Amino acid sequence: MELTPERSERSHYVRVPADWIAGCSDAGRRHDVNQDALSLAVRETPPQAAVLAVADGVSTTPGSDRASLVAAQTAVDSLITSLRAGTDPGAALGAAFDAANDAVHAEAEDPAACTLIVAVIEDGLVTVGNVGDSRAYLVSDDGTAALLSTDDSMAQARIMLGMSRDDAEQSAQAHAITKWLGRQATDTVPSVTSASVRRPGWLLLCSDGLWNYASDPADMGRLLLDRATAAPEPGDLAESLVDWANEQGGKDNITVALARVS
Repeated sequence: MELTPERSERSHYVRVPADWIAGCSDAGRRHDVNQDALSLAVRETPPQAAVLAVADGVSTTPGSDRASLVAAQTAVDSLITSLRAGTDPGAALGAAFDAANDAVHAEAEDPAACTLIVAVIEDGLVTVGNVGDSRAYLVSDDGTAALLSTDDSMAQARIMLGMSRDDAEQSAQAHAITKWLGRQATDTVPSVTSASVRRPGWLLLCSDGLWNYASDPADMGRLLLDRATAAPEPGDLAESLVDWANEQGGKDNITVALARVS
């Protein structure tokens, strides 16, 4: 499986490794350092395939900007190796998260921490692995939108106990995460979900710097499709979504990875 990884510098950048996949990461308006990271890989020869990863450094741990970069890149590199060997995407994701966690620990004597979400697109199937609170949305051109990932957070725990999403995400310690990679992590096994692509649309991976302002899948779907009207190319759309989050206040680092799916 011929996949070429995409690596990047920090602060603000846009990456477009193919005309159907792109990413943008930005420090936002209130942070000097971008502690988010993304990594992309794509196979252009038929059948097309792609791997997308978004990591978000835990700001309370020094060096989290490096942890997120190492985690995203290591996960993608691991998946390239596994998928070339014919490994099932679900199993490949488990190995990728193990490798990413090991890499974060190896980065420093006192490792930092980060979240990580990774998606594999292959043969009309999207498979997502997640640890933390970055998200994956599948948005069809007809307006149908679904949240593919489940947050590892206090807000999600309260939602599972019956609290409404709006109330839970506004509650005390809502963004406190319950799983992560790196420092003092006790559970790094990702939750893995799969979804068939039945209609043309978009796969969106993002850090909470974006979804903080449009959490509900229907809201995120409307936002994405509205911005896609003026910016239909993946690179332009990724940057447009980052710009929109900055217009809302940009209170956190913002990272978006997009793939056009059909």
